[in-house]
Amino acid sequence: MGIRSTLRTWWAAHFSDFTRKEKWGYFVWLIFAVVVLVPELWAAFWKDSAPFPTISGTTGELEYRFPILALAITGTIVLCLYSAFRYPPTRTGVLAPKEADPGDWPEYPGDALLPYRTPGGGRFTRSTTPVRELAVKMYFVVALVTIVVVTAIVSVLKGGVDEYAVGRTLYGLILLLWVIVPSLLAWPKRFALDIPFPTLFSTVRSLERRLRVLALLVASGLVILLLHLVLYPWPSILPDLSRTHTYNKCHPLKPRSTPLSADEQRECQRLDEADVKPSPTAS
Repeated sequence: MGIRSTLRTWWAAHFSDFTRKEKWGYFVWLIFAVVVLVPELWAAFWKDSAPFPTISGTTGELEYRFPILALAITGTIVLCLYSAFRYPPTRTGVLAPKEADPGDWPEYPGDALLPYRTPGGGRFTRSTTPVRELAVKMYFVVALVTIVVVTAIVSVLKGGVDEYAVGRTLYGLILLLWVIVPSLLAWPKRFALDIPFPTLFSTVRSLERRLRVLALLVASGLVILLLHLVLYPWPSILPDLSRTHTYNKCHPLKPRSTPLSADEQRECQRLDEADVKPSPTAS
């Protein structure tokens, strides 16, 4: 069997027979990646022309003003990872579609102490009966228009004076309309609504079934994101921390018990000659 035939066989085994729900998940989260990455790369590489900072810059500015947000960000990412692996849909149960014949839909009883998940989006809901679905195309047209229009308005009003306000508006609306609103609409016990596109973690689970290494990459990416956001601007702060450590070693607050070696003395001399006295909060 040639390489081409082997690749075709491998592709057919891993990336065929996509369900409609799975396709929606890949499409929606690919659009999400584009919506996030385009302004992110613009702000990162052409920051002089961008009217907003990067996501990490926006988050870092908020954490500087409100340090408790670092705890909230850490807790959110950890809880998302935990729930994704600890409470899969088979554990929590999945409601039947509203228009489905009960006899045609498989039963996922789940854990009686946990909420169900909606059939289209796979979101937690307190409802125990089928929920009504919103048109996903209409929702995202409204969401995209809202993100663009409101961000443009804030950009004009701020007139380039406060780029962080524009960043908070842009990235806040993306988070609100892509993640928070669909989850809040699905949660109520009565009048729950489902926007029938899979959550990010449902889509990652679909990818994991097809190619396990992709799920490992996503998990490692979330850990890197956690460190980058909470310790912003990690890893750029590592040289600053090293210089701070060296400065404190050269000029300790208390008398040292052992003298510096010749190499350490030369390093301290270079540091003093350069007049480099970084602070632990230097960015």
